[in-house]
Amino acid sequence: MKWLKAPAQLPVGTRVYAIGDVHGCADQLKALHELIRADLKENPTSGASVVHLGDFIDRGPDSAGALEAAMGFDACPVVNLRGNHEDTLLAALDGDAPSATDWMYYGGNHALASWGMAPDAPRDAWAPGIPAAHLAFLRSLQLHYRVGPYLFVHAGIRPGVPLDEQKPEDLLRIRGAFLNSEADHGMIVVHGHTPVREREADLRENRVNLDTGAVFGGPLTCGVFEEGRIGILTAV
Repeated sequence: MKWLKAPAQLPVGTRVYAIGDVHGCADQLKALHELIRADLKENPTSGASVVHLGDFIDRGPDSAGALEAAMGFDACPVVNLRGNHEDTLLAALDGDAPSATDWMYYGGNHALASWGMAPDAPRDAWAPGIPAAHLAFLRSLQLHYRVGPYLFVHAGIRPGVPLDEQKPEDLLRIRGAFLNSEADHGMIVVHGHTPVREREADLRENRVNLDTGAVFGGPLTCGVFEEGRIGILTAV
């Protein structure tokens, strides 16, 4: 594992494995899960947790398999966050026609195929074709998760806005106003959503980006947050 100096400190015994945007790259997610299992076996701690940062589905080859992998990981407690892709699908399933159009445009056809449906299946066929367990999982996803000095969220936060006043739209979709900010947010924001061009985790003083573009040919990346350091695990 590659270790880097972290911008914040976690208490001894606390460890968080945070995984960036999966986008249907189920094989890479399973491989990362195996690396986490191996690390937990080699370096056991009772204070470990896994955080999936959202965007399990769309664009990649196996959205259904990615959901199964996330649902099936049981080596330690798991927190699953909602990404904008899951949010758009859920809005479409709840009757929002523009969201249905957006979802297909942003790769929903690949998710439909992974559930055994035609990539151009009509909207009224989507909900019946998605396994009930997958739908329940999608609807259970959290918007954010806080551990000590770290906030885990899909896209980021609106600078200068308290966490309890953040809009879901920003937590799920914000880019420029957050990515370009050098402000002290009062916590280190760990996020995905915007792929890093260099295909490596991007560590800043106020944020850590773990979306390394797995669906675009980069690795799937897991940041291991422990004490004053961050370990990097990848699967290609």
